[in-house]
Amino acid sequence: MNYNDMMNYLQQLHQYVQQQNNFIQQLNKQITALRSDVEKIKKQPMTNIEKIEYKFDQLKVEQLDGVLNIGLNPTDPEQIENFEVQQNGTNVNDVQKQLRDQLIKQCKHDIHHFLNHDCVQYIQHAEKQFNLKLDDPHRQHIIADIKKQIDSRIQYYMNAQPLSEQDSLINKKQEIFSLVKKDVENSINHFLQHLPKDSI
Repeated sequence: MNYNDMMNYLQQLHQYVQQQNNFIQQLNKQITALRSDVEKIKKQPMTNIEKIEYKFDQLKVEQLDGVLNIGLNPTDPEQIENFEVQQNGTNVNDVQKQLRDQLIKQCKHDIHHFLNHDCVQYIQHAEKQFNLKLDDPHRQHIIADIKKQIDSRIQYYMNAQPLSEQDSLINKKQEIFSLVKKDVENSINHFLQHLPKDSI
């Protein structure tokens, strides 16, 4: 290898080392910048909230206040059963009780309307079916006896089929009315069917 070749080789080697040195310096600058960014990120409080969409059909909230309790234990059913949501002194259980009381009142009204206006007609129809003929005081006595049992029958059906959020009050009232009315009709049929002919 002659002198010129050696000089060329050393010059190329020097350029290569220079390039590598520049590349290393750039990498060092990038690493320093990255470390600085990581330190800044560590010092900042992290809050990352994605887009949240709430879709409430037929729900209007005008005012929301109170206490938010975090940490209800779902493995403790008693804790959940005793949990009440309160707003301005009214809780969910009170609203449920008011709806139930209103439903019972409407059911009583409808059943008593049936007993006072349509029941005599039903008794007369049943009389024909069992080949009987009652006088009016006897029919009124049957209706009066049935009236004493109406409250307990309404309560029975209310307890057997509790009011849920999905229930319409009108549909629930109609359902209970139909069940109690059927009980009234069955009791009239049973009474007349077993009524001794000589007692009339």
